[in-house]
Amino acid sequence: MPAHLIAEEGPHQGLIFNLEEGEEWVIGRDSDVSNFCLEDTTVSRKHAELTKTAEGIYLKNLSRVNPTLVNEVEPEGDVLLAEGDRIQIGSTVFRFTETAAQQEEEEKTPPEPTSYDTIFEDAEEEEAPFNIMSQAPFLLKVISGPNAGAEIGIEKGRAYVIGKDPATCDIVFHDLAVSRGHARLTVSEEGVLEIEDLGSKNGTIVNGTPIAELTTVTPQDLISIGTTIFLIIDREAAQETIYSPITPAAETSPPVPAETAPEIVEEPPKRNWREDPIPTKYLVGGGALLITCFILLMTFFSLFKSHRLESDLKEPVSQIKEAVDKFKDVQFSFNPASGKLFLVGHVLTNVEDQELKFRIEEIPFVQSVENTVIIDEGVCKAMNDVLSENAQWRGMSIRAVEPGKFIATGYVQTTALLTQLSDYLTLNFPYLDRLDNQVVVVENLYAQLEGMLLSSGFGAVALQLSNGEVILSGRYNQKMEREYEKLLKEMNSLKGVAAVKNLAVPTTANQAAVDLTRQFQVSGAATHDGRGYSVILNGKIYTLGDSVDGLIITDIEPNTILLEKDGIKYKIDYTR
Repeated sequence: MPAHLIAEEGPHQGLIFNLEEGEEWVIGRDSDVSNFCLEDTTVSRKHAELTKTAEGIYLKNLSRVNPTLVNEVEPEGDVLLAEGDRIQIGSTVFRFTETAAQQEEEEKTPPEPTSYDTIFEDAEEEEAPFNIMSQAPFLLKVISGPNAGAEIGIEKGRAYVIGKDPATCDIVFHDLAVSRGHARLTVSEEGVLEIEDLGSKNGTIVNGTPIAELTTVTPQDLISIGTTIFLIIDREAAQETIYSPITPAAETSPPVPAETAPEIVEEPPKRNWREDPIPTKYLVGGGALLITCFILLMTFFSLFKSHRLESDLKEPVSQIKEAVDKFKDVQFSFNPASGKLFLVGHVLTNVEDQELKFRIEEIPFVQSVENTVIIDEGVCKAMNDVLSENAQWRGMSIRAVEPGKFIATGYVQTTALLTQLSDYLTLNFPYLDRLDNQVVVVENLYAQLEGMLLSSGFGAVALQLSNGEVILSGRYNQKMEREYEKLLKEMNSLKGVAAVKNLAVPTTANQAAVDLTRQFQVSGAATHDGRGYSVILNGKIYTLGDSVDGLIITDIEPNTILLEKDGIKYKIDYTR
């Protein structure tokens, strides 16, 4: 029988891949290069490869960022698949089988009737009871996220751990933004609901407010963990019931004794109102009333006929526009004939998405909604979780500054790492045309800052760079203090510089020069007219204006030789 991959967990639950035709199959997110396509942002363009051989079907992992797992273990090289192996690709878990398809066909084939079946045996079959499953007093209903639409019964007197680890959690959500053990929901015997966060990475939010301790919730509260939003429904809540009492068809009264029976009084003859004449004033008033009603009725139909096109076409569009006007990146298209509304675009948060849905639900003439609006908050969380797994990219992050506009900020050490990051975002970020990449390369920024110091004549000032903070230390010529202040402002305006911390102090020109004393040996000096004229450096005689290793001697003082190159001051200290 042909082998199959059956999706048992995740957003594609129920999907079946038939491995009957062909010898090789590629599973991924790009339909142009994959045989089996998965619409999942955590799946790579080419995620895994299956190969049929005489021994069986081998699986090979093709994703480096989010590797394929076989029985929760990352495979090394090609792996021969066995019956029942669990294969995780992105957020979906598949089961490999070569017998499930045959069993399903056998279950679908009805049994052949036997020769002794009779109508009496059919009559004796026991009918199933009306309700064979007891309903829990509470119902957890997921209204947003990967598990949207799921319903889970909640019993009294129990505690439920919510997360994405099926081994330790009572309620499992297939959500990348949910921690392994995210929160605990407790229901007392009296039906009191309480929830607490278990130290999750993204926190637990009740009605838009993060909670830090055990919090009591009600069936009207919206609870958010990761990108999943749910509420608790109380099935035992009191409901109003309308009924009518049963009235007896007839009541029997006991017989009354003849001696106590009341006296019978003859009733006067009844008048026939049809024979009574109608006063003239009533006839006139009734005729006037009929004429007035006729005129009003004709006026109403005339107005309705003349404004029908505007009521049917213009009014619905204006109401929908008013409902979505707050969400600038959301666009819509409405079909009046079917009452179907199409929504596309972006919103920032889950709260805005819920508000948009509520506004649309309040419009009575919208019969159905096809909603493809993207929640930018969930996109950023999913992408940052993947990037944080790479230690070299932990200094950067992606955030949404407004609906449909993303920005990547942070620092990487080298240009090569920035190139790798750009390549990864090109392949895996679904909204690349809306992304502004502002990641800074540390080595480039450091070289730019150091060049500014040297070109401005502050070579004696030392430079340090850490997470965008520039720290300056050392000394500079006090006569160049204005130039130094201007340089600090220019550094602050550079892209990638968060702050400039100045620890350098102003001093004399000699003290602010770059010290080269250790590189030269001074063995003598001569003066002319009371001023230094020549010196002996490393065994050679030099005078004012001579060049020493590209440095020009500008002054010879009693204990210091001053030199200059490209506007930078240097000094050599010596003792006579």
